[in-house]
Amino acid sequence: MTIRGIEHIGITVPDHGEAVAFFAEAFGAEVLFSLTDKTKAPLKGTDLAAKNGLNAKAAIVAVSMLRLANGANIEIFEIDHPGRPGGGNIADIGISHFSINVDDIDAAAARFARAGGTLMEGPYGLTGQEEGPGNLGRFGLTPWGLLIEFESFSSPMNYDPGTAAERWLPDSDEDK
Repeated sequence: MTIRGIEHIGITVPDHGEAVAFFAEAFGAEVLFSLTDKTKAPLKGTDLAAKNGLNAKAAIVAVSMLRLANGANIEIFEIDHPGRPGGGNIADIGISHFSINVDDIDAAAARFARAGGTLMEGPYGLTGQEEGPGNLGRFGLTPWGLLIEFESFSSPMNYDPGTAAERWLPDSDEDK
């Protein structure tokens, strides 16, 4: 068995159309396909509960797979009876955020804000093993409260002694 890496990240949102539009505007994401949308029959919880844990009384009213540059895909779900909204807090249990690797953190943050995201303080210099000239980070919240991190690496990372593996980073357009 070979583990190849993360193929997609699933995100449940309050409004599918708004989220798809936000990811397209903020990150240039493209819709690859939609398993269902609000013009089609929903995917019922009674059919999916045993497969993915969806509450049997709920239904997926829209779900689309988005391509995001050369990293993991993003699957956007809208559920008719969603659970509790995320707190937009790194201390919340579960997936607290995901990071977007960018070449120009200021341009990425500006695009994110124009799309309707709320930026937190930054950019700031990364610390610890990520520290180095030009290695920067910044967080922002999507309109529905999902925490997203931007990271830019101009300098190599420092690894713990004895570590053979290196952190995977997407290739830049210049590397292709």
